[in-house]
Amino acid sequence: HIKTIMSSSPNDGGKLEAEGEAEPSKSIEEAPLDPSEVLSGKSAQELKDEGNVAFKRAQLLKKTTAGKQYLTEAKACYIEAITKASSASVSDEALALVETLHTNLAMCFLMELPPKWAEAKAACEIALAVNEKNVKALFRRAQATLEDNREGLPEENWALALKDLEKASEVEPSNAQINQEKNRVRRKLQAFEEARKIPPEGEIASKIAKPLLERGADLLLSHGYLWGQTESIVHIFVPAKGKRLSTSNVVVDVKAKYLSIDLPDNFNIAGDLWKPVRPDDCSWMIEDKGLVLHLELAKRVLDVEEEEEAEARLDEQHTEHWKSVWRRHPETRAPSAAEMRKVQNMARAASRAEAEEGPKPELDPKKAEAVRRMQELFPDVPVEWGDTSMAAYR
Repeated sequence: HIKTIMSSSPNDGGKLEAEGEAEPSKSIEEAPLDPSEVLSGKSAQELKDEGNVAFKRAQLLKKTTAGKQYLTEAKACYIEAITKASSASVSDEALALVETLHTNLAMCFLMELPPKWAEAKAACEIALAVNEKNVKALFRRAQATLEDNREGLPEENWALALKDLEKASEVEPSNAQINQEKNRVRRKLQAFEEARKIPPEGEIASKIAKPLLERGADLLLSHGYLWGQTESIVHIFVPAKGKRLSTSNVVVDVKAKYLSIDLPDNFNIAGDLWKPVRPDDCSWMIEDKGLVLHLELAKRVLDVEEEEEAEARLDEQHTEHWKSVWRRHPETRAPSAAEMRKVQNMARAASRAEAEEGPKPELDPKKAEAVRRMQELFPDVPVEWGDTSMAAYR
């Protein structure tokens, strides 16, 4: 017969220590017993001891068919022992036995594949109802609450687990395993706290892709947003104001000539748009993990010929260019797409003319010396000789 006791240190495996020698018929290599054979006519203490033996074997044969059978046997022993102990007269010894049985049963639930988190927590809570300072029950309830650190586990679970680990650490302050787990959970909670912090608006804005802000304006200080435009889309960026954004706390209303934005902390922008948009083709999204709202307003599309004709007539309402998002907001000084095309055409023409002219003639020594002296006086300024006479201009 094997006398077994639970290890004093809580750990993932619920380590068991054995004293004495095993009978040949009870060797680890032996096939697990049928639970119904184990349970017949035994006392609660005997069932607990049988359960401990089966549990230790389940640990040694983890992830094998025999290991699963031993775990089932251990669990059956503990459950039957709990039933028998519950019917006994109330005493300190009986309560201590019920406490230990539920702590051991919780470990069985944690070892199952997949683990039974809710059942493990329930078993720990019964043990803690008997003794609120049971270190193993506190530690195992924390394990069940963390659910093997699954992806997307709510912050609340981490906070509850930390409470259990802190209580366990108060009882056993030198327990390295508890302290290590407690520190790990604290770091995770600190990461949650850091993720909730809202950086300054300027820092958020600095991460926005610069091409999306071309031909727009930075109105963060005066109106709380930035914007830019292409020939077909107006991009609006509104950084979070004190609270991260989500689809549940942001309201956007886009009409053909009107736009309204409502964010947390009573931030609102609303008014008539600079030009009409196509509401069905407009969209908005939350970006950078809730730090910025990005709206895309679909412009009325013009072809190049229409655009140039409207520019020639100075008819701003029939060009693609927006001078602001909302009327009565500060206007941008950025050039329109048509103006940019003109500049690009002029630059290309100048490049062609320069290529046709060929290399510039060498300066006479007197002029070259003057240029050299100026370059020495102003090393950070590009200095060249230029003929500014009317004849040269013509």
